[in-house]
Amino acid sequence: MSRFALLMADLGALINVPLHVDAMGGCSLNINQKLQINLQEEENKDALLVATFIAVLYPGPFREKIFKETLQENNLPDRLGIFGYCGRNHQLALFSHLSFSGLQGNILADFLEIFIEVALSWKSAVETGQIPRKNGDLYKKKPYTFEVKET
Repeated sequence: MSRFALLMADLGALINVPLHVDAMGGCSLNINQKLQINLQEEENKDALLVATFIAVLYPGPFREKIFKETLQENNLPDRLGIFGYCGRNHQLALFSHLSFSGLQGNILADFLEIFIEVALSWKSAVETGQIPRKNGDLYKKKPYTFEVKET
């Protein structure tokens, strides 16, 4: 069993949901039919990619404001992940790279709790036409240690 498959089994046991690696080598978590979190071992196999699409951003001044806010979030020294934009589907995305070094199910579960909270807060704000609240303080509250790899 691969390190990734073992990590998914460990995480699944903690959250009481059987998790398995799919045919594409990833694992998806559906969060209350609102968000899909994709987990995948990176090609070099030294990190885990955690990613989600947050919301569609339509062209216009609001999208420009969101881009400005995400650039500011991306500049935080202890950010949780990186915001990006996918032109193919016009969606705001959030992703993070976690080093496999010392990564266990409980650490990943703690990370995902905050990752999901951040993604859902941005989703709710964007879908209601609001500028999301600053998340910098939320990142500092992480009750665990994990290594976010720079890309």
